[in-house]
Amino acid sequence: MYLKRSITVNWGNLPVEELEYGPVNLFSGGNGSGKTTAADALQTLMTAAHDNLFNYNPGQDETTQRGRGGKQVRTLASYVLGCDDGAYARPWDTDGYIAGVFHPTQGESAEPFTAVIGVRAHLDSAGSSRQARQNELLLMIVPGEMLSLSHLVREADDGRHVVPVTELPTLLRRQFGKAGVELYERKSAYLARLYGALRGRRDAVSIREAKNAARTFANFMAYKPVKSIDQFVAEEVLEARDFGDTIRRIRELLRTVHGMEQEAGRLRDAVALLQQSRDQADQYLEGWLERTGLDYAAAAQTWRQNQKQYLAAKDEQRQLAARLASNLDEQRLTNERLEQAHQELVQLEARRQGIPALHNKDQLESRQRQLHEQLQTGVAPLLQQARQRDQNVAALRSLQQLLSQHSLGLELPQLASRGWRETSQAVLTAEQQPVADLNQLLARDWIDLSPLDAGLDAIRSQQHSHNLLAEHLYAEGSDGISLLQKVDRLGQERAAAVTSLERQVSQCEQQISTLRASRVSYPGYVEDALRAIRQQCPQADPRVLCDYVEVLDPDWQMAIEGYIGGSRFAILVEPAFEAEAIRIVRQLSSRERNRARVIQGDKARQDAERLSVPEDSILKVMRFGHKIAEYYLRASYAGVQRVEHADALRQTRRGITREGLGSGNYALFRCDIDDSQLVFGAEARERNLRAQESQLEQLHLQRHALRQQQQALQQLAQLLNQIKPLDYAARASALLDCQRQLRELEQQLDSLDLGSHGDLDDQQSRVNQRYRELEQRQRELLEEHGRLDEKHRQLSQRINQLADQSDTLLEAKDAAEQHLLEAASGLPGLDPQQRLEQLDAMLEQAHSPFDFVADSATLTTRLHQQAISLERAIEQYNQQSQPADQLLHDCADELHSLGFFRHIGGLQRQLDNLYNRLRNNVLLEKQNQLASLRDSFNTTFVSDLCHEIHQAINDGRRILEQLNLELEHHQFGADRERFQFDWDWLPEYKEYWDFFQEVMQMPNLGDGASLFDSNLSERAASIRDRLLSLLLDGDEQQALRELERLSDYRRYRRYDILKHPQGKPAIRLSEYGTGSGGQLETPAYIIRAAAVTSAFRFNEGDSHLRMVIVDEAFMHMDETRSREVIGYLTETLGLQLIFIMPTSKAGPFLDLISNQFVFSKVPSRQPVGELNTRVLLDRQQLNRERVAELWAQHRRVIRQQGMLDFMEELV
Repeated sequence: MYLKRSITVNWGNLPVEELEYGPVNLFSGGNGSGKTTAADALQTLMTAAHDNLFNYNPGQDETTQRGRGGKQVRTLASYVLGCDDGAYARPWDTDGYIAGVFHPTQGESAEPFTAVIGVRAHLDSAGSSRQARQNELLLMIVPGEMLSLSHLVREADDGRHVVPVTELPTLLRRQFGKAGVELYERKSAYLARLYGALRGRRDAVSIREAKNAARTFANFMAYKPVKSIDQFVAEEVLEARDFGDTIRRIRELLRTVHGMEQEAGRLRDAVALLQQSRDQADQYLEGWLERTGLDYAAAAQTWRQNQKQYLAAKDEQRQLAARLASNLDEQRLTNERLEQAHQELVQLEARRQGIPALHNKDQLESRQRQLHEQLQTGVAPLLQQARQRDQNVAALRSLQQLLSQHSLGLELPQLASRGWRETSQAVLTAEQQPVADLNQLLARDWIDLSPLDAGLDAIRSQQHSHNLLAEHLYAEGSDGISLLQKVDRLGQERAAAVTSLERQVSQCEQQISTLRASRVSYPGYVEDALRAIRQQCPQADPRVLCDYVEVLDPDWQMAIEGYIGGSRFAILVEPAFEAEAIRIVRQLSSRERNRARVIQGDKARQDAERLSVPEDSILKVMRFGHKIAEYYLRASYAGVQRVEHADALRQTRRGITREGLGSGNYALFRCDIDDSQLVFGAEARERNLRAQESQLEQLHLQRHALRQQQQALQQLAQLLNQIKPLDYAARASALLDCQRQLRELEQQLDSLDLGSHGDLDDQQSRVNQRYRELEQRQRELLEEHGRLDEKHRQLSQRINQLADQSDTLLEAKDAAEQHLLEAASGLPGLDPQQRLEQLDAMLEQAHSPFDFVADSATLTTRLHQQAISLERAIEQYNQQSQPADQLLHDCADELHSLGFFRHIGGLQRQLDNLYNRLRNNVLLEKQNQLASLRDSFNTTFVSDLCHEIHQAINDGRRILEQLNLELEHHQFGADRERFQFDWDWLPEYKEYWDFFQEVMQMPNLGDGASLFDSNLSERAASIRDRLLSLLLDGDEQQALRELERLSDYRRYRRYDILKHPQGKPAIRLSEYGTGSGGQLETPAYIIRAAAVTSAFRFNEGDSHLRMVIVDEAFMHMDETRSREVIGYLTETLGLQLIFIMPTSKAGPFLDLISNQFVFSKVPSRQPVGELNTRVLLDRQQLNRERVAELWAQHRRVIRQQGMLDFMEELV
C-alpha cells in the first residue's frame, strides 16, 4: 500500500494543501522551511503520536533536547497552533487535521482507505510561559473511501472554514453511512486498525504488532549516525524497555517491607516485654494473694488453737463439776450417817436412862422431819409450775400481738381456728390463786384446811385450760403435721429462701463489682474452662469473645446479643493450641462442661476472608478488639440482617429486629434478653450495671421482707415452745396431804408417855467414835469442796476469757477472709472460696502449728523483688513504645497494701488489654500486611523485573534471529552481499542472566514460595543479595542508575555484523576496514530495511505498507552508495520512499525522484497570527528520463571543459 495523498489542515505553518505522492518523493528546501514539519505530519498519521513510538524532528533528535536553551519540544498541540520559536500562527482555539489516503499497488488485493487524525488545541497563558494544550483528539479510519481536502475544509462566501473536529464524524457518516466511518477512542486501537487495513484486512491486527510496525516506521525515519555496532543494535534494532518505574516500585516495596519488618520486630519486642510485665504482674498478684492467704491462715490457726484451749477448759470444767457433784453426794451421805449415828446415840441414851417410850418418840420425830423435808422439796416444783402458768399466759398474749402484726394466720390456719381462739380466751380470762398463797401450806397455824381445798379446785380448773391449749400445739392436723411441726417447717423454708436470696445478692454484688471494674462475669462453666486451660496450657492464652466485641448502635444491642446467645462466651485461644484446649475442657468434671466451646480461629479466618458483609449485616454495627473474634463472628453471623419489622423478617433467612425478634433455620423466634445479660462493649456493661444495681435493690427488699417473715416465724416458734402443759394441781395436793400428816404426828407426840431406860456405855462409845469420824470426814469434804469450787471458779473465768478471745479471733479470721475475698473479686479467673477451702484443709490435717510469720516474711521479700522487676519491665517497655501505648506505674498507696494490690490488678488488666491489642490486632495486622507485602514484592520482583528482563533478553535474541532470517533474503550491491548478526555474552552480565534463568526455572516461585527463602545456588543467592542491597541503598540516585543499567537487556551481549560476499568467507565488520561511516551505514540501512519488511509482514499476504521516510540520511554516504541504497529500497524491496534533503544537495538524485516538494519560508506582508513569515510549497512531478538525459549532458560538458582546461595548462 502506497501513500497516494496526504492532507494537512492547520499543521505547523504549512499551507492547507493536499499532496500527491509517487514511488520516490523528495522534501527539499532550506533550513527551517518546513520539510520536517511535513514529515512529522506523516509520522503522526502512522504512529498516532503514541508515547515511545514517535520522534518529532528526528533529524535533530529533538527527544533529547528538553529544556536545552529554552527550546520547546514539539507536540501535537503546538503543531496545530503553528508554533515557531515561541510565537504562534494561530494563538486561539484551533482545529487541525492530518489525513492520508492509502492505495494498493499492482498485485495487492487491499482496498483504498483514508486515515484521519484531528486535533483541537488552545493556548494556555497561565504561568511564566505559554503552553499549547490539547482539547480534543479524533482518530478515524474511513475504509474504501479516498477523502479529499473538501471533506475537511468547507468553502463559503467569506472564505474557507475548517470543519470542527466534533462535527466531522457526523458529516462523513451522513455521506458514507455509519458503518463506513470508524472512530477510535484509544491510540493503540487506531494503530491496530490502521495496520490491519494496510495489510488488506477488514479487522485490526494485534496491538503489539501495530506498535512494533509504528515504532519501526518512526525508527527508520529517525536517522542516527552509526558510531558502533553495539550502539546501533541497542538503539535501532532492539527496543528499549523502561524498567525505571518497576525498579522504583520494587524499591519502595522492599523498603516498605524492610521498614515493616523493623516495625514488626519492634512490636514483637514490645509484645515480649508486655508478656514479661504481665507475667510479673500475675506473679505479684498471686504472691500477694498467697501472703494474704497466710494472714487468713494465721488468724484461722490462732482461732483454732483458742478453740482447742476452750474445749479443753470446758472438758476440765465438766470434770470439776462432776467432782463437785460427787463431793456434795458424799457430804449428803455423810450427813445422813451422822444423823443416823446421832439417832443411835439418842436411842442408846434413852435406853440407858431406862425410858421405854423414847423409841416411839424418835420414830415420830424422824417421820416429822421427813414430812418437813417433803414440804420443803415440794414447794420448788410447785413454784416452777406456777411460773410455767404465768409463762404460758405471757406467751399467749405475745402470740396474739404477733399474729395481729403479721399475716401468719394465712399460712397457719390452726391459729385462726375456733378451738384455738376459745381455748386461748379461757386461759386468759380464768381466775387463779396467786402462787405465793400456796406457801401457806407450810404454815403451822392453820386451824381449818378447807379453804386450801377450795384453792386446789381453782388450780385444777386453770390447769385443764392450759393443757387443752398445749394439746392444740401437738395435735396432728388433717395433713398429719402438728402446729409446732408446721411452724418449724415454715421457718426452715424461710431460712432456705433467705439463704438463696443471700447467694443471689452475693452473686449480684460480685457481678456489680466486676462490671464496675469494666469486666464481665462469665458463666461458671466458662470460668472452669478458663482456669483449667490457664493451668494446663498457659501458652494458649485463653480469652472470652465477649470482652473484644462492642455494639455501636444501642438500639440493636439487645437483639444482637440475644441472637448470638451463649456463643458470646466462646473461648479464644492461640490457633496452634485449639485442639489441646478442647481436650482440656473435655476432661472437666463439671456437668456443664459440654457447654464450653473453643473457637476455630484459623478456620474462621479462612471462611471469613471469602465472605462479603452486606450493608445491613449486624457486623456493620459492631466493632472488634481481637482479630479471631472478628473472623468468628464474620464467618458465623455476617449473613444476619437488620430489618425494621416482623413483616420484613418473614422474608429474611437470618435476621433480627430492634424489638428482639429473630429468624433462622426457617423459623421465627424471640431473641430478647434483659439488660442484666448484656456483655458486648462498655455501653452494654453500663446498661448491665444499671440493671444489676436495680436487681440488687429488689433483692435487698425481698431479703428484708423474708428476714422479717423468718424472724416472725422464729418468734412464733419460740412463743409456742414456751407454752407447756401444767401438773401443779397434783403437787399442791401432795403438799396438803403432808400438812395433814404433820398435824397427826404432832398430836401423837403430844400424847406420847416416855419412861426411863438403862444406859448402854459400850454401844454408846462405839457410836460416839463413829460419830466423831463422820464429823472429821465431813470437815475434809467441806475443805475439798472449797478447793474444787475455787478451781472451778478460776476455770470459769479462763473459759470466759477464751470465749471472749474466740469472738475477737473469729472476727479477725472473718476480716482476713473478707480481705482475701474482696481482693480476689477484682481479678478474673480466681476462685477465692477454693483457696480458702485449701487453707482450711491444710490446717485441719496439720499435726503441729505452722510458722506463718517466717513464710509471710519470705513472701514479702519476694513481693519486693517482683514489684521491682515489674517496674523495670514497664520502664524498659516504655522506652521503646509509642507515646500513646506507654503505661503509668505510679501509685500513691502503701507498698503491698490492698490499694497497691488493686493498682497492680488494674495495671495487669491494662497490660493484658495492650498485649492483646498489640499481639492479636496490631502485630497480627502488621504480619498480615508484611506477608502481603512480601508476596507483592516477591511477585513484583519475580514477575515484573526478573521475568521481564529474562523475557526481554530472550526477545532480543529472537528479534536478532528473525532479522537474520529476513536478511537471508536481502542481497545488496554487485557482490551480492548478505549481512548477518552475531552476538556473545558479556561476562559482567552473564552472571545476572544465570540468576534470572535459575529464578525462572524454580517451581512454585511466586505461588507460595518466596525469593527470600528459596534454595538458590550460592552464586545466585549472592546476586539476589546484591540486587536487594541495591534496592535498599541509601544513595537512591546511584542505586537507581546501577539498577537501570542492570535492567537494560540490550547491554547483556556483545554484537557484531557479519558480511557474506557471494562466494567468499564471512567478514566481521567490527574487525574490518578503517571504520569509516560508509562501511557501517550501508549495512545499517540494509538491516533497517530488513526490520521494516519484517515489521510490515512482507512474508504474509499480498498487501503491506510500503511507504518509508528518511530524514537527511544520505548526507553521510557518498553519491554512489546513496544511489545504491535508494535503488535497493525502491527497486529491490519495492518501497515507496519519501526522503528529506536540502535543495543544495538534492541535484545528483533528481533522476531517481518522481515527485519533489520544495518548501520555502518567506516574509509575509500581513502577519500570520503572531508570525511575520509564511511557508510556500512548490509541488513538482519530475520526468526521470529527461532529468537523466540532462545530467548526462551536463556531465559531458563538464568532462569536455576539464579536458580543455587540462590541454590549456599543458600548452
